[in-house]
Amino acid sequence: MIQASVLHDFYVQVLVRTGMPEADAHLAAAVRLEGALRLPAGLDAFTVLRLQNTVRRLQAGGINPTPRLRVVHEHATAALLDGDNGLGAVVGTRAMDYCLTKAHQHGLALVGVRHSTTLEMMAHYAMRALAHQTIGFAATNTELKIGVPAWGGVSPALGNNPFAIAIPGGPGPALVLDMSVIATPPQGMAGEGETSTRGPIDSAFRPRPVIGAHKGSGLALVLEVLTGVLTGAGFGQDHAPESLEAPDAQYNLGHLFGALDPTLFMPLDQFSARIDRLRTEIKQGQRVPGVERLLLPGELEHERRETRLRQGIPVHADAPHVLRTFCETLGLDSPLAR
Repeated sequence: MIQASVLHDFYVQVLVRTGMPEADAHLAAAVRLEGALRLPAGLDAFTVLRLQNTVRRLQAGGINPTPRLRVVHEHATAALLDGDNGLGAVVGTRAMDYCLTKAHQHGLALVGVRHSTTLEMMAHYAMRALAHQTIGFAATNTELKIGVPAWGGVSPALGNNPFAIAIPGGPGPALVLDMSVIATPPQGMAGEGETSTRGPIDSAFRPRPVIGAHKGSGLALVLEVLTGVLTGAGFGQDHAPESLEAPDAQYNLGHLFGALDPTLFMPLDQFSARIDRLRTEIKQGQRVPGVERLLLPGELEHERRETRLRQGIPVHADAPHVLRTFCETLGLDSPLAR
């Protein structure tokens, strides 16, 4: 196990070593920590390798460690930002907070972003709205490394384009939907040539199943338009893996963030009561034999997060060696040695 505060401080140390300002490093560390707290994997070798790849790109110029976000267009309830090729976690957090400021003033807002990089855990951005008793939305397009073909096609045409929605209300945990269009098999049910927690073992493209068959492909297309085409970011074949392999390659991903204050429609206590009623009705529904309880989106992740904040984040057996080797390249001590 590793304590959440230790892992967070380690992430900050790593990112500062790349030339990132400490304030930005804290923003990025918070996103990665949220993933370790909420997702099943905890800290494993794949997580470390992803961090290593981010560091490599920061050092090579593929990601700008000191971005200056710029407002390209702005209206009362909408804005388009240029991320200056900054780390997605930094650009995304600042863009979502900008969106929430507008929503606080006008009740709702949309903020698009271009010239950014991978956002990591989508729920982190949508959940920033919860402290304001506001509904949050976040979406991004992605590189085609895990590509989605057009329905009936074979070659990758779209990314897996994840999105998240966080909805406050009632005494229970917030409703948090965080998903991509890829139909990921449950743990222990991965197909040949892949694992459920570490992605494809081989690098050759293989069409991945999408949720709802043609409906998933349609959703991927709509998200590509909203996050890529609409924002002026790259889209489609702009994100083909072969053009982004070099560590200095710039991804130019696009994002869209949204915030909606429920009080535009009704008093907050009324909205909260209605959410609580809906939650109760669903959870009291009849269960399939063998199912102990009905779970709503985000509930399991919320419970996992609470447990790990108390007990620590699990460390997979494959992580210590990879982490130690990575730390040696930066002249840092492994956080697992503390």
